[in-house]
Amino acid sequence: MSFKLFIYYCAVCGAWAALLGWALGLAIVPSDPNRVVLRDSLRGLALGLFVALALGVVDALWNHSGHQYGKVMGRGFLVAVVGCIAGLFGGLVGGLLFNATLNSFVQIIGWTLTGLLVGASIGLFDLVARMSGGAVKKVMNGVIGGALGGLIGSALFFAFRSALSSLFNRNASDLLSSSAWGFAALGLCIGLFIGLAQVILKEAWVRVETGPRAGRELILTKDETTIGRAEACDIGLFGDSTIEKTHARIVLKNGRYLLVDADTPTGTYLNDERIAGPTPLRSGDVIRVGKDRLLRFSEKQKRR
Repeated sequence: MSFKLFIYYCAVCGAWAALLGWALGLAIVPSDPNRVVLRDSLRGLALGLFVALALGVVDALWNHSGHQYGKVMGRGFLVAVVGCIAGLFGGLVGGLLFNATLNSFVQIIGWTLTGLLVGASIGLFDLVARMSGGAVKKVMNGVIGGALGGLIGSALFFAFRSALSSLFNRNASDLLSSSAWGFAALGLCIGLFIGLAQVILKEAWVRVETGPRAGRELILTKDETTIGRAEACDIGLFGDSTIEKTHARIVLKNGRYLLVDADTPTGTYLNDERIAGPTPLRSGDVIRVGKDRLLRFSEKQKRR
């Protein structure tokens, strides 16, 4: 999956997931001015659950092959649990602030907190699986994107409610469509900004240039990224018998990325030269494994 597709799927899946969360929240607790805190808490829980789960699955399918069911399911489950907590907490804060001030716009704080925690959940699996600088960076990028998405999305939520209530000359609370559109905008913004933050704030990445998976781009968040034709490899290059199950590794050591061959008979090539040992990578370098599989390494800031 390319970066553009990743951002697109995050936005679209976030919007549809938020709509599902809105429908579930409405079924659990109908609109009742006397139960604002309970209503907002449970609707937040439903929103956080579906949006976090959708974004977690998109992220899992981006980082793992479709056959790595255990990792995909584990990531999805962890993200869904954190999403429930995030939505419940954000909705509770928003409901309590509304009760204290009787100003619905203070609920923006609650939805911003929800987006922030949902964003953090996207990188939580990587952080639990391996404590590395890349995993911490992924969590922080998710926090930034989720907070921005929650803030802008909640502002759009109230803008939809205000616009529709003015258009139909009715109270916003009487218009179910206003809440539906608002939740969709909230989920879309959370997904969009989380995806944008992951891509824009990335530091190092690899793009597959040739082969069946040409165009796939992967952000390097691990201290060691494996390349090969095994399903367990981070960068899977299938269908070429000249590529070993684990053919090469990209290793982060002392703040610099190195290319390491896994003692393969055909070798690993960097800019058409066979490497003999751990070799430093520079932005724009082309890695060749097997007969003709090419990967391009990129780095935002060159390390000395």
